[in-house]
Amino acid sequence: MKRETMMKNLLKKFNLNAVPAEDFYEDGRKTGIWIRGSICKAETDWYNYAEATMEENKLNDYLNKNGWYAEPYDAETIMMWTA
Repeated sequence: MKRETMMKNLLKKFNLNAVPAEDFYEDGRKTGIWIRGSICKAETDWYNYAEATMEENKLNDYLNKNGWYAEPYDAETIMMWTA
């Protein structure tokens, strides 16, 4: 799934403020997604930041099904990349 489509779907399905990774990084990375704001909410089954990126949950299932994965940048910052 293309990045723009994934960002729209993350907002629609999970109420996540998904923005291009280049809004976070200043080194020209243009392929990823940064979740700006909280990812730990009811729509994500209370996704537990860095600990949840390796767990089976509905957000990770959705990402994997569509060719993406979540990766922690730090304890409260989640980036998403194409698999």
